[in-house]
Order: sequence, then structure tokens, then C-alpha cells
Amino acid sequence: MMQRDVTKWIIIFSCCVVFSCSKTTSVRPIYTPPSPITGKTYSADEITAFKQLTLNATNNIVVKLPRQVAIFLADTGYLYMTKEIDSIISQVNRLLDTNLVLTRTADRFASSLQIHLTDRNTYIGIEPSAAPVLQNAEHTGMAYLHWNDQGIVYRGSIFVDMQKTANDTLQQRYLIHHEIMHAMGFLGHVKLPSIYTVLFYFTVTPYILNYTDFDKHIMQLLYNPSVKAGIKEAEFNEVVKNL
Repeated sequence: MMQRDVTKWIIIFSCCVVFSCSKTTSVRPIYTPPSPITGKTYSADEITAFKQLTLNATNNIVVKLPRQVAIFLADTGYLYMTKEIDSIISQVNRLLDTNLVLTRTADRFASSLQIHLTDRNTYIGIEPSAAPVLQNAEHTGMAYLHWNDQGIVYRGSIFVDMQKTANDTLQQRYLIHHEIMHAMGFLGHVKLPSIYTVLFYFTVTPYILNYTDFDKHIMQLLYNPSVKAGIKEAEFNEVVKNL
């Protein structure tokens, strides 16, 4: 019994990654860009940033949501956040057409992605595996995902710390954009100063309250049918040259 439990834990841990977002810091990372690759409609900087958000953060495989995703909003008491989430869902659906279809469900058990607008202790009670990252840290948001060997996300949760960000509605709106984009498969952060994105390595102020042109462009890249979940960097490099 003990051996089976340990084995199951290892398998689950190996197929999931936790990503969280902390407060603004003034220390910038050292980054050495790789040899540039360009596509027909994507610049070298855009492709480099795309890799920072995806392949570099997921052990060199592309991770994506399945084509249809039901989202359960666990906390509906924040009407302005409910409105923001519904707006994001509508925007993503218009942008990606049938390549990714997001819907909101009132049935927790019918969902594959849950959104929690709460305090960290409540969220840890719901997602205990997040405790090592959230405890004794300054994180204000998190996207916690599980995916299979094919790079398809089968379960995940999003957390915005409403207690830590109390009364800062602009930061809360920024965070929900940030974490939903993480949950779409953009699991890293952009380090190129030339790129304006909600997923920059540091929190940009004034807060970015809408997806930027870059954000939308790389959403279309990740969910282009030619970019398959599970592919590695070498295959991606060949695919993106024609996109």
C-alpha cells in the first residue's frame, strides 16, 4: 500500500507544474538570448519570448488546454471580477475561434479549470499541493496545472489572493488576466524588455488591464492547429517558420 501511494504521488508530481506571481522587484535577471528564429508573421523577439513562456518553462514540450474547457468560478461575490472573467472568456473565444472554446459552468465537477478568488489559507485547503509555494511567500496569484504526457492540460486551478490585494481592484484585474494566460499554457514569464505583455517578468505599472497585441498574437500562435501539444523545440522551430 505504501509503495503504491508513493508511486502515485511521483507520477502526479511529474505531470504538474506550479507557477505563481510575486510582488514587483527591482532585481532584473541576466538573460542571454539564443540564436534568433523568425516566422512569416512572427519576429525573432516574439518567438524568443514565446519560448520563454512555453518550452523553457515546461521541460521543452508545448503544453496546451484541450479544445473545449469548462471553467468553474468558485467565488461569485466579487461582481466586478465576475464581469472581468466573463469578458476575458469572451475575448479569448473571439480571438481563437474554434481552436479554443472557453465556457463557464456552475457545476464544479463538470469543470477542468477552477478559479478561486479568496485568501491563501482557503486556497491551500482546496489545493493542498500548492502549500509549499504559497506558505511564507509574497505571492498574490497562482496558476496550478496538471497535464499528461501529450502536453494536454486535464485539470487546473487559478488563485487570486483577494485578502492580500484587498481594495486594490486594479491589481486584482491585472492578476486575473495574468493567471488565466498562465493557465492557457504560457507558464513562464517574458524577460525581453522590448516585449510589452501581461506576463512580463516583473509587474508593470500602471497595471496592464487588457491583453496586449503581443499577448493576442502569441495566443494565436500557441493555439494554431499546426502547433501541436507535446511537440519539442526542434519541431516547433520548423513549424513556426511557416506561420
